[in-house]
Amino acid sequence: MSLDIAMTAWGWALLNFIWQGAVIGGVAALLLALMRGASARRRYAVCALSLLLCLGLPLAQCLDLAAPADGDFTGELQPLAEQLPALVTAWALGTGLMQARMALGLAWVGRARRRSTPAPAEWQARLDALAHRLGLRRDVRLRLLPELAGPIALGMFKPCVLLPAALLSRLPVDLLEALLAHELAHVRRWDYAVNLLQSMVEALLFFHPVVWWLSARMRAERELVADEISADLVGDSRRLALALHALAELDAHDATPAVALAARGGDLLGRIERLLAPRPQATGWKLALPALLIAATSFVVQAAGRDTSRAPDTPAPAVKAAPSETPPAQQLRLPVNAKHVLVVDDATGKVLMARDADAIVPIASLTKLLTAMVVLDAKQDPNEKLRITNDDVDTLKHSRSRVRVGTQMSRLAALEMALMESENRAAFALARTFPGGEAGFVKAVQAKLRALGLSRTAISDPTGLSPANTSTATEMAAITAAAARYGEIERITSVKKANVPVDGRTRELHNTNRLVGAKGWDIRLSKTGYTEEAGRCLAMRMMNGKRPVTVVLLDADGSAQRLRDAALIRKSLARQPA
Repeated sequence: MSLDIAMTAWGWALLNFIWQGAVIGGVAALLLALMRGASARRRYAVCALSLLLCLGLPLAQCLDLAAPADGDFTGELQPLAEQLPALVTAWALGTGLMQARMALGLAWVGRARRRSTPAPAEWQARLDALAHRLGLRRDVRLRLLPELAGPIALGMFKPCVLLPAALLSRLPVDLLEALLAHELAHVRRWDYAVNLLQSMVEALLFFHPVVWWLSARMRAERELVADEISADLVGDSRRLALALHALAELDAHDATPAVALAARGGDLLGRIERLLAPRPQATGWKLALPALLIAATSFVVQAAGRDTSRAPDTPAPAVKAAPSETPPAQQLRLPVNAKHVLVVDDATGKVLMARDADAIVPIASLTKLLTAMVVLDAKQDPNEKLRITNDDVDTLKHSRSRVRVGTQMSRLAALEMALMESENRAAFALARTFPGGEAGFVKAVQAKLRALGLSRTAISDPTGLSPANTSTATEMAAITAAAARYGEIERITSVKKANVPVDGRTRELHNTNRLVGAKGWDIRLSKTGYTEEAGRCLAMRMMNGKRPVTVVLLDADGSAQRLRDAALIRKSLARQPA
């Protein structure tokens, strides 16, 4: 076979794969939609088979077209055939760049192995015990590498797990063991080898978006499979969920290359939701249907291949403290962890769910919604420079802060820091520089509460650090609805991250509510809070289809439980009739 024939055959195969890949992607998307309730292993198999089909079709067609009997296959499309050598050359350059990217990832893996150090014998023994319970016959080494964002699994025949040294002191033993079990699940399934093959397919077919989508979905399902295995190994899916959430809370930047397997992979929030609230498995006939469809599609594709607005920023009007009542029998009944809950349909005012919603309890940093409204009502210059002083330092809880004394920022930047990152020093500075000082701020807050008709809310400081800042879930829903009428508050709290100027330099802020910007969530306003007295709190306004819903969760046991409660509520609302 001459080089010209081979290049022409491969060029036609690449051209045909444009539509063939689209067909494969469409069928795979349909199958995955039908298999939402199936196990992650079955969805992973669909992704893997589809990706294999993406590679197999062009190769098979190239061999078919290059066969001697088909030497004159370019006659009818000669003008297009003349461009095929240039097309194949461009493909070769792109593939070369992708392979260079893959080589850099492998070089990173090699350097990481060499720079790592053996873990303490105690932790190696813990890993060995987990590997033995998992039935692993290969020796797996545990090594430490400080700059990692989380544990990763490397290697095929001599596998190892790299662990950030800081995790040994920052995570409880049981949570760290759950993360190690997750990495051992990857080792047992030879996921590192499969991931390398996946990267090779990406390099060869880099030009087709379906390949990238399938590959990303396959990696996400791989993490879910490892989660299932590790949860069974440690005997508690909740422990793994808490471990993943703790890993996310570290806020480290994950720069791990795709050739490594990191615990932070996939949709981390979705994985935590699945572990805390497992979905029911699909019935047998639903699982058989995808297999039949993919087989039929494979036959058809191969045969065809051979044939050829937000509201303006104005103060809120009075809001009634008590939403319209819905008969308890019609309200949602969910096993939420938060002790005080209220869910309200903002369009109708109907209470969709309530649990001890009128108990007066501390509200922690949810206070900052009131602080922001009062500050915006005062209409001070948003660009005026504020300086953080010793008066802004928390002497009650001695909470940590990223803002040093002497830092300068605009009033608007301070507002963004207080709302997005719950920065207490910024909130103190806003109250200190309020017209009339802190005394004037307190009077303005009291006037705001009276205007909103709230008689069971008490505010003594602008941050919520004081346990004397109290309210009820019912009145917090009214406060959230009022805050949603301020375009500036809505804008600030509905984004995942933002850049603000601090001391003349740009600083990136991250929303304390990790649901903001997550897949499947449309959150229009959000504020979290935490103190020992208040527990984990959340007030947010989200969209349920086209209807706004206010959710208030007070006194949850932990961040992961607060996340689970919100996820349960969202899923239950999505199943309700419009």
